[in-house]
Amino acid sequence: MKQLILISACFAAATAFGQTDCSKNNPIYKFDDVSGSPKVIRALGSNPEFTFMRNMTSARQVYEAIKRTERNNTDKRGMAQLNNMLMEIGYANGAKDLDESSISMAYLPAGTEGNMGSGAYNSIYCKLMLDDPNGVKSWKIASPAGGPTCQLYILAKCGNAFFPKQSPVNKTACLNVPVTLTGDPKEVTVADAVTSTDNVYIYYHKKHHRHMAANTNGDIPDAYPSSPLLLNSTNRVESNPETYKVTVTTPDDHLRVCQGQEANIPTSIDVEKESQYGGYYPGSGKKSYKEVSKRVYRRTARKMRKAKRKEDQIAALTCVRVVRAS
Repeated sequence: MKQLILISACFAAATAFGQTDCSKNNPIYKFDDVSGSPKVIRALGSNPEFTFMRNMTSARQVYEAIKRTERNNTDKRGMAQLNNMLMEIGYANGAKDLDESSISMAYLPAGTEGNMGSGAYNSIYCKLMLDDPNGVKSWKIASPAGGPTCQLYILAKCGNAFFPKQSPVNKTACLNVPVTLTGDPKEVTVADAVTSTDNVYIYYHKKHHRHMAANTNGDIPDAYPSSPLLLNSTNRVESNPETYKVTVTTPDDHLRVCQGQEANIPTSIDVEKESQYGGYYPGSGKKSYKEVSKRVYRRTARKMRKAKRKEDQIAALTCVRVVRAS
């Protein structure tokens, strides 16, 4: 049996800058009045702007969060602000025209200067100086084809918009690396539990059987038995182990990996049966019949009916069903 699975690895992206042709209408895109030193940002999350985009893990989640908020109208002010930002970089109808392919993951290096939005829907000129050596994880929203060459960033942790002072130009480094899967084939033993039930019955021989048909039940060694009375029931559980050898292989010995992109490694899993249980497989169980006198049979039946009534009374008092140990 073979299955094809994908093992994903994510490589952090470094981003270089150099941006033009962006709108000057929304405050987040304006640098004309910037003066003095930027505010240094060392932590994120104290004043989130677009809360519906916080802590997303993939571009698809970001896209779905935007579309869901727009569709359900759950954050009118936030969507109005986001729509305005998107229209300024070429989306005529804001989020309605946004495609999932326009959103990608990016990392803003420490020291990046730009305008960052806030929960009050204004912006401040700042400098990102967080400790993460990979940079600040963000979601880049690129302009649509034919629009201005601009990218708006949404900081992943806090959901705040960020527009670098200089436009990003992605420079993606790719390498062709060897693929090596380590580890020997593994043996896996699984056991299938099988339950069978052994029942013991009592019966008595009916002497007055002139108008009765002879017994055709071959299990009861009597031509004219009474109805069998179940006296004992015992469950037996046995396991039937089987051993399989599991081997993981990949058809490719080299893989092209790029910063900021997921690397998918097609992998085959081979499962081969090594051995199986060769002993006794229990069936549905055994039935045993014991002949007793008519007096003993009837007395036993009365005792069992009486015990059953007692159990029903106990269950009614305690709301707990009585189960006798087998």
